[in-house]
Amino acid sequence: MNTNSRGLVALSAITGLLLTVGCGKKEAAVPADTSAALPAAAPPPAAPAALRVTDVSTGKGLSADKNLATSTDTFGARDTIYVLVKTEGASKASKLEAKWTYNGKQTVNESTQNIAPTGGESRNEFHIQKAGSWGKGPYKVEIMLDGSPAGSKDFTVK
Repeated sequence: MNTNSRGLVALSAITGLLLTVGCGKKEAAVPADTSAALPAAAPPPAAPAALRVTDVSTGKGLSADKNLATSTDTFGARDTIYVLVKTEGASKASKLEAKWTYNGKQTVNESTQNIAPTGGESRNEFHIQKAGSWGKGPYKVEIMLDGSPAGSKDFTVK
């Protein structure tokens, strides 16, 4: 072999060695644990509670803030009869219904209100009145929320 050939062989051997060492598989760097450095994310806000009826009460008269002026379950034959329906929670669109019955079988009145409370307590009222006089005896008002029974109140006309 001549000197040029030996030089080329040596140069090739050195280049191959450098390529093998330089291009060999390297170990992956382990990322530093940064979880302790980040502040904990705040929990998402709680969803508003589902709407529910919390109280059904009857009385005479209604104040400006939708409270019963006089809470009672006994009425005179010519009284206007109020029912206060308290709800708790939120709904974008719900329906409250009141069905008034006399003596357990005769429907006196039915009415509906569309409501959209945004949370917390809400007050809704229904009332019935008659040009003449109410028959004496037992009455009942049944409240439905979105088609499901939600409460009732018995009262008497004397």
